[in-house]
Amino acid sequence: MKRILTALTLAGMIFLILPARALQASLSEKPEGDAEQIFAPGSIVQFEHLNIEDGLSQNAGLAIFQDSRGYLWIGTQDGLNRFDGYSFKIYKHDPNDPNSLSHNSILSITEDKDGNLWIGTWSGGLNCFDPATETFTQYLSNPEDASSLSDGTVTSLRVDSNGSLWVG
Repeated sequence: MKRILTALTLAGMIFLILPARALQASLSEKPEGDAEQIFAPGSIVQFEHLNIEDGLSQNAGLAIFQDSRGYLWIGTQDGLNRFDGYSFKIYKHDPNDPNSLSHNSILSITEDKDGNLWIGTWSGGLNCFDPATETFTQYLSNPEDASSLSDGTVTSLRVDSNGSLWVG
């Protein structure tokens, strides 16, 4: 019995050591092409850095969200940025337009089942963006209205399985 346990232990160690050494050898091989890029075997992940030179309204992204149409939305302290993979479209607060974004500092973004985007801001409340008309509906905090937002800063947004929007 002692021989069987010793043989099984030895076989188990070989079984664990050989794949680890094979993985280590494959990772130490240099990839073809750009020697600076090292990816896991079979990986196609690449990173692209976007900044104000590429059209982003500000370099500090505070919120990021990909909608059902494939757009990447980046909230910054200086506006809401929609990226289509090639260029940015920037949405900002316009004090003369009640259908604009209520505030430029974006903290949270989500999408409801109808494809509307919900945007939480720093001290500007909540906004609902209609992609068909590209207009915003503003939901602001009003201490005299119990049915309004309790605070103007919205840091978290979620849509649950029933389609209800939760605002934090």
